[in-house]
Amino acid sequence: MSEVTILHINDMHSNFHSIKTQTRFMKERRAQLEKEGQKVFGIDLGDLIDRVHPLVEAEDGKIAARVLNEQQIDFATLGNNEGTAYTPLELEAAYEGRQFEVIISNVKWATTGEVPPFAKEVHFETVDDCSIAFIGLTASYPESYGPNGYLIEEPMDALKRLVPTLASGGHQIILLSHLGIEMDHLIAETYPEIQVILGAHTHHLFEEGKWVNQTLLTGGFKYGAFIGELHLKTEGSRLIPLSDKMIAVEDLKEDSTIDEGEALRQEGVALLKEEVVLPHIPAYSVKELALLSLEAMTRQTGVSVAFTYTGLFVVPFKEGPLTKFDLHECMPHPIHLNKSRFKVSDFKQLLRIFEEEQPELLEKAIRGYGFRGKLFGEILYTGFQFVSGEIVVDGRTLDDDEFITFVCPDHMRFVPFFPMIEEKGDNEIIYPDLLRTIIEKELVFKERKNHD
Repeated sequence: MSEVTILHINDMHSNFHSIKTQTRFMKERRAQLEKEGQKVFGIDLGDLIDRVHPLVEAEDGKIAARVLNEQQIDFATLGNNEGTAYTPLELEAAYEGRQFEVIISNVKWATTGEVPPFAKEVHFETVDDCSIAFIGLTASYPESYGPNGYLIEEPMDALKRLVPTLASGGHQIILLSHLGIEMDHLIAETYPEIQVILGAHTHHLFEEGKWVNQTLLTGGFKYGAFIGELHLKTEGSRLIPLSDKMIAVEDLKEDSTIDEGEALRQEGVALLKEEVVLPHIPAYSVKELALLSLEAMTRQTGVSVAFTYTGLFVVPFKEGPLTKFDLHECMPHPIHLNKSRFKVSDFKQLLRIFEEEQPELLEKAIRGYGFRGKLFGEILYTGFQFVSGEIVVDGRTLDDDEFITFVCPDHMRFVPFFPMIEEKGDNEIIYPDLLRTIIEKELVFKERKNHD
């Protein structure tokens, strides 16, 4: 019999305010447990990085390997923030220099159909006579993964493919799950062969784990608030979960008033400020930036109809040089454009929904779905007129059974205010440019045009 401990973290989202405390505890606790003769694994469950952080943006995610190496993480899986915010080549570069295994069982490169070259579909560890198979699954968003160069497999399909083979081969199974609480419950009920499901994605908290039949589930909340300590033991070829507890990082801090990640933020700010996009631009208010984005969206996509909203632009541009930091500070979101084809009759209904929701959205605080601003704000559009209930494009009134195509931030497709975009539209997310990249290109285009 051997004792095994898993130290696990999840959903940091670049909230590094307690990073030194977290790292110190992970290393010291590991050393203590190993001194006691235990086998220890450190595991990260995804969404470690978020492009809202200046250093994450400046280094194209390379801080992920740096942080996890320092914390002595052994295995990490991909969260949707890693998988949808970076192209395959960017993600591969982000994990260069890693001293841990990346385990992902339902994401493949679209170009090869193979597991990412820096990752494994399954990783095996042996403790005495017990063989443990670690598998990793991330939430399936085919509408985002597909256009970005990935093949994403539905989690239950991946499990159906993997679990019977692993179990019949005598392996005990630990799932690194970036799927959320409901999927974790379903998996535990469907696959008793899985001993442990380490949970993430929905930011749920199980302070002492949760048993679903014979499977132990964990949930570690978000933003580095907790470190999980999962205890197991081996009996021959069997792996037996014992308990899990969440350790509050705030209770471990020597001084709760200190932001331990401020140095990382300042490092990122300095790097972004060094990259000058244009030596001089005029001042732009938030409303002017929104209008500029409409020009950029239509010109760069070739689609004449576009929507946007002022809340995407967090701070205005001042007159003077434009740097990467200015772009990031103004538009910290990992948001892309969505192209949608609508029947005109449905498009009219969508416009009515916009009009109905607009008064509330002006001051609506919102976060999530890629949005990293504060308020939703005012909806703006270009390329058509909505006159007496009719859609007019280039002076022509469109019939209800015709079709119209528009572009908008993909956030509008996913927020709960406008479900009609997903339900009625023929949609395509446009990669790889982020909103700030689109604005950057537009400003450079205008500057060149002014000098021609």
